[in-house]
Amino acid sequence: MKKMFVYGTLRVGMYNYNKYYKGYHSFRGNAYVKGELHALKGKVYPALIPGDEMILGEIHEVPDEVQNEVDLMENFFGDGNIENEYDKIVNDIYDIDGNVIDRLPVYFYNMRNSQNRKLLGDIIRCNNYVTYIEQKKEYK
Repeated sequence: MKKMFVYGTLRVGMYNYNKYYKGYHSFRGNAYVKGELHALKGKVYPALIPGDEMILGEIHEVPDEVQNEVDLMENFFGDGNIENEYDKIVNDIYDIDGNVIDRLPVYFYNMRNSQNRKLLGDIIRCNNYVTYIEQKKEYK
């Protein structure tokens, strides 16, 4: 079994959660990671880059083979691979009070790849991708 911190489309109720995690009762709790959350131009998923904001997400635990499928979906091809869309980096995970509660892998957007840098869009100022999506629906 592998634990991950997720902040975007793998969160409960989102489309990749329904596809990959839902059948495993994977949710272990809400948590935070430090970073900066961005929309991506022409995409329906977010990008997390290094920063100091507290980004809301969730801890999930799934069988190794499921997480391996998610790695492929996230275009993670291995540590340090320039072609990665997302790098998987072990980071401090925080509770609502800012206390470190775990160290888990997190998908950070690979800014070393120039093609990825071109897609970086607006900062998601609410620091919560689910809220951001819900707000976008309200304005359509």
